[in-house]
Amino acid sequence: MKKQFFTALLLLATVAGTAQVAVVKEAKSAKSDPEKAAQLILPALSDPTTANDPQTWKLAGDFQKAIYDAENMKLFLPTGAAADTAKLYNSLLNLFEYYQKADQVEQKLVQEGALKKAKLRKGLASELAKVRPNLTNAGSDAFNAGQYERALKFFSLYVDAVDAPIFENETAIKEDTLTALIANYAALAAVQTKNNAATLKYAKIGKNNKEEGYRGLMCMAEVYKEGELKDSVQWLATIQEGVEKFPQQEYFIGNLMDYYIQHGKIQEGLAQMDKVLATNPSPYFMYVKGVLQYEAKEYDNARTTFQAIIDANKEFVAESYEKMGASYFFVAQELVEANSTIPMNDPRFEANEKKIKDLYVKALPFYEKAKELKPDNNQLWGQYLLNIYWKLDKAKYEALGKELGY
Repeated sequence: MKKQFFTALLLLATVAGTAQVAVVKEAKSAKSDPEKAAQLILPALSDPTTANDPQTWKLAGDFQKAIYDAENMKLFLPTGAAADTAKLYNSLLNLFEYYQKADQVEQKLVQEGALKKAKLRKGLASELAKVRPNLTNAGSDAFNAGQYERALKFFSLYVDAVDAPIFENETAIKEDTLTALIANYAALAAVQTKNNAATLKYAKIGKNNKEEGYRGLMCMAEVYKEGELKDSVQWLATIQEGVEKFPQQEYFIGNLMDYYIQHGKIQEGLAQMDKVLATNPSPYFMYVKGVLQYEAKEYDNARTTFQAIIDANKEFVAESYEKMGASYFFVAQELVEANSTIPMNDPRFEANEKKIKDLYVKALPFYEKAKELKPDNNQLWGQYLLNIYWKLDKAKYEALGKELGY
């Protein structure tokens, strides 16, 4: 009975294998209709009888190449037929998958001694190298459409080609100067999908691009900032690398200055800002320096910096007016706090009240100017003006309260 059972199994396996060989033959006979042939060969890609034959994968890739070439041709020839970019890019993905699989299967057969020599790699690699540039177009289209997983597939294929075994002899790919650039876009797509491992993988390649490497460093910083791979040491090192390599990018300076303020390293931050400003005296970097001076309670120096921004009349003017007002207002608030612990009949209370009023008078025009410049941004001036008007002008206090919806 057992012998009959195993004989039956062997017979079924033989029949199944023969069926898949027949599928391959049928697909070959339909090659004039590559879309039909591509569908016919699919079962053969998952059956061991045919899937362990590199020619099966090459044939599947050939059908995808025919589909790709037909659609790609429509982009360049005035045939009147519009190219189906979805079909074009899908066939491009499949082409890379199938040709690389054909190479992997053949190389394995050589290693196992089933084949004396691999014959496919050179030709397959050459064909893939020709279409590789279009992976960037496919990735860009997907990214712009918000299809970040799909974008990552295309961008990562482009970047990974550098180390893919099939391209071991493709010098042009090994020396491709665009690889680091595209790696930045792979990292950006990975960030959108919250794929931290892919983000770091491609960002570490992308950061070496001289023009857009800042994108990779930003992606790295975001991964290290929070989540499962949170690492404050790596975050700070990444931010500092960004400041060094891309001093024009506000992202790195802003984050580094926040770090210095939060960790009480303001003087270190000021020294860093002076280095940056020596080569790039932008309004933003000037503003950051002023904020650091303000946080260090170097109010005279801070006001000088903010006044220089105002005089330049470019960016951060309203914000500089607000900080000028704050340099008086928050000194007054310290006295307000002190008075909350002093009896009203204490002479110190009255002396403090006079100082508070004087400081509010100095702060007032700066907050009013900030309001004039950015009337819609009441976070910039609203509460401060209310406090000042309460002390100096009750009618204006009532009017502003109504304006703010209180």
